[in-house]
Amino acid sequence: MKRSLRVVAPDPSHEETSDRLARRALFGFALTFIVSRAVVFLIMSHRIPNLFLFLQGTHVHHLNYCIFLLAIVGGYALFGRPQVRTAEFAAFAYEFALTLSIGEESVQFANRRAKRSNGRIVDILMRIEDQNGMTGGGRLSASFRSWRYFFWFLGLILLIVVFYAEENWRGRRDLENYKHELHARGQTVELSEFVPPPVPDAENFALTPSLGPVFDFLPGTQKWRDANALQQAQGISPAYDAARRSIKEEKQARSNSWVKAHPDLVAWHEVFLQKEDRDRARTNSATDETASTNAGSLSADLKGRTESDAGNTKATLYEAAMGILAVLSECDSVIEQLRADSRRPFSRFNLRYQEENPAAILLPHLSVLKHLTELLQLRAFAELVLGRTEEAFNDVKLMLYLADASRQEPILISQLVRMEQMQLALEPIAHGMRQWSDPQLQEFQRRLGQFNFCADTKRALEAERAVFGGGVIDLLRRSPDKYNALASNESELPTALFVAMPSGWFDFEKLNYYRLFEGYMAPAVDLSNCLVNPTSAQQAEQRIGTILAKSPGALFLRHRFFARVLIPSLAGIFRKTAFGQEGVDAASIACALERYRRAHGEFPDALDALMPQFADKLPKDIITGQPLHYRRAENGQYLVYSVGWNERDDGGNVAAGKREQTYAAIEGDWVWRGE
Repeated sequence: MKRSLRVVAPDPSHEETSDRLARRALFGFALTFIVSRAVVFLIMSHRIPNLFLFLQGTHVHHLNYCIFLLAIVGGYALFGRPQVRTAEFAAFAYEFALTLSIGEESVQFANRRAKRSNGRIVDILMRIEDQNGMTGGGRLSASFRSWRYFFWFLGLILLIVVFYAEENWRGRRDLENYKHELHARGQTVELSEFVPPPVPDAENFALTPSLGPVFDFLPGTQKWRDANALQQAQGISPAYDAARRSIKEEKQARSNSWVKAHPDLVAWHEVFLQKEDRDRARTNSATDETASTNAGSLSADLKGRTESDAGNTKATLYEAAMGILAVLSECDSVIEQLRADSRRPFSRFNLRYQEENPAAILLPHLSVLKHLTELLQLRAFAELVLGRTEEAFNDVKLMLYLADASRQEPILISQLVRMEQMQLALEPIAHGMRQWSDPQLQEFQRRLGQFNFCADTKRALEAERAVFGGGVIDLLRRSPDKYNALASNESELPTALFVAMPSGWFDFEKLNYYRLFEGYMAPAVDLSNCLVNPTSAQQAEQRIGTILAKSPGALFLRHRFFARVLIPSLAGIFRKTAFGQEGVDAASIACALERYRRAHGEFPDALDALMPQFADKLPKDIITGQPLHYRRAENGQYLVYSVGWNERDDGGNVAAGKREQTYAAIEGDWVWRGE
């Protein structure tokens, strides 16, 4: 009996379904692999926050996701009997789960999976080729139609890659071309060109014992070895610090833009006495009478002498000056060490210019330098009252040195603090004008002539453009997730935009920031002639304000978004710079005028009479470029003044108002009044 074999023809619908499921699986593999690798890359480069899952500090490996997903998909495929659409979804999820297994710890598993996936891909391609041979163009066309979504996806990926490559190349090219233009003009935006070169420790004033620990950080950090280093540097005179918080300056009308009324030394002395009384009372409550007596200070002596003075409850000015110097003697050793070390030829504070975030560079020395200058000012005033002119002269010289100690720093705030220190130094120079000897006045002239705040501020602004602006943009290029920590308005733009934007767009942001900064600064400061133009500065500020007044989205697309965040208000900086330089120039002229008065018995009718015996050259008004205004007054005084920020001659009148309205005032003239 013969058995007949029946040949069963393959079911075309079954084959088509297999093809469709294979395509879904292949699509799932390609999509998951690309997205997962991209996410990992973005996380490792800190361009997006860490999305890894941690449970009680333990990282949950992605292979666990694969195992759970495969179990779920496998269970669903076995017991759920998926049909058509649900089967396609299951195929996609199956390949998605397997693709997650690809990692460093599962290379062997991934290799085996890749071989099976490649085999499946080859089977699919072979089947398409067979169908081509059997049925010709129609079947081939149908195959391509069935693959069209995959090819669209690959085309989209290719288009995105080309777009990013082109934008990155274009941004890098334009930025480099701009740098070459700057270099041809003798300018640069490279941080290395602004950082002061290292100097030998033994020749560096910044490493004096009272200042060196301020920058003694643990290697590679900004953490102090000694957590109390800054507090110790600022606390060389606890008595002064306590009294300074209690002293309230009386508001007085000012006739001099740079010089206030003589400080109330009697008030300072009384505050020192009150502190000594409180300290002694605390000591008496904690120790016996003998220990209390031994703990008494010179201030107790002064108090007894003051109270026995004809029933007077206040010390004389002389006694107040003596008492102040006695209290401040607690920091004599530090002051003398600073004075000795000021003979060192260099002063370079070891700022961490290599800090990733330029805005996070610590500047602890600025507060220390200003605090020392304030303390020296009080000492100098007390010494002048006592007629100790040489000691006062040495203290003022040290004040001027401290104002110059951070001159090389390419940091804008450092230059602004220097101007405040100079303001403090000018006051004892002015109040002691009749007491200084002729050689001392000449030395003040020589020293003041070495200050050029115009050039120093311009250099600091150029460095600010490179160090702060360009540095922050580079930081956000590396770590876009830090944008919210720097921006004042977190809701302006989502961080995801900075994550997704091409690297070349950061180059465009830097380029536009540099150009806007240069357009802001160039017309306002003429370095060669040491001039500051208020009108140009205000016009530039208005023009740039108009450019940056667009919506955040428009600025983002025009690559000017960071410029709005980073460009400071330079008009105020230019005004303070001009005011600071005018004060230095006016004080220098005042020293020359006092020397002329001593030689001739009166002040000259014009400043030209000072040359060449009393002045090598006469500084000009930094605002107008013309000679400073000068006239003698009927009471034996004189006025030297600039037209000020309003560029109008107000007859030598100082703007009335609070300190913030008189310091670098916008209205009125900038006046030095001498007698």
